[in-house]
Amino acid sequence: MLSLIKSLFTMNFLLTVIRLSTPIFFASIASFIAGITGIGNIAIESIMTFGALAGILGSYVTSNAWLGLLVGLCIGILTALLIAFFSMKLGASSIFVVIALNTFADSLAIFFLYQIAGEKGTSASLLTPTLSTVNLPGLSSIPVLGDLLSGQYVLTYLCWILLVFLYVLVYKTPLGMRMRACGLNPDAAKTAGVNVERLQVLSLVMSGIFAALGGMYLSLHSLRIFSKGMVAGQGWMGIAANGIANGSYGVLLLSSLIFAAFRAVSIVFNTSAILPTDLVSTVPYLAVFIFVTGASIINYYRVKHGKVEEQ
Repeated sequence: MLSLIKSLFTMNFLLTVIRLSTPIFFASIASFIAGITGIGNIAIESIMTFGALAGILGSYVTSNAWLGLLVGLCIGILTALLIAFFSMKLGASSIFVVIALNTFADSLAIFFLYQIAGEKGTSASLLTPTLSTVNLPGLSSIPVLGDLLSGQYVLTYLCWILLVFLYVLVYKTPLGMRMRACGLNPDAAKTAGVNVERLQVLSLVMSGIFAALGGMYLSLHSLRIFSKGMVAGQGWMGIAANGIANGSYGVLLLSSLIFAAFRAVSIVFNTSAILPTDLVSTVPYLAVFIFVTGASIINYYRVKHGKVEEQ
């Protein structure tokens, strides 16, 4: 047990946290960008599934991982537009639309996988090009930081760039101000001449792109295959991180990182026979439950004492 605890304070553990945090970061910013315009998107998990499948199949069909990435992005955008069409144009409840999407996402993905690859559970039989890691000249020679900053996956670097980009977009630009206004008071935004519906569609499209990238990180990088259930709740972790953040971008990123750390802890303890594997595997989800419950209690008392308005 002592050796396992010591392994949590090593460079390998930090690298594991960084790699596990990438899909959760993508999921959390996908939930965040949709939420700030007031439209919301709880179909992150299913979009990640579709993106993962489209990325690996696109890479297989075109024999090019970058074209596979493009296919996955297109599927993420189309899925987001589908949600917008049913909820905003046809007037269907957005909650029911995304519940339906989440319900049949895995089954639909397996159906398409079987049609193309003849497999029902995994794409392992397909010879699929995948994206590689990137060694940044100069950074790799820096002590400690070099191992963290260099040698990461392409989509990990893209994720870091998008985290900065999204902060600047939302908090430092007029477009971001209008998007936040749509979420805070859509009627007032309309009175000020803001096209609320257009910005909500834009935020959904961006949400679809980010979620699809999270799914393709798993299929084109981390696992290098598509398999049923591979997203494994990471989309819901991103949604939970956004719920805990309650509009705070810093808390959003910290929550995502903490969830990734707990996933890394479960992997470390899964390598030993000290605790049952099934019990250890529940650690990340238990952490999500505890943090969401704690955040809800804190928010309740803040509302009760008049520190924030009830939403």
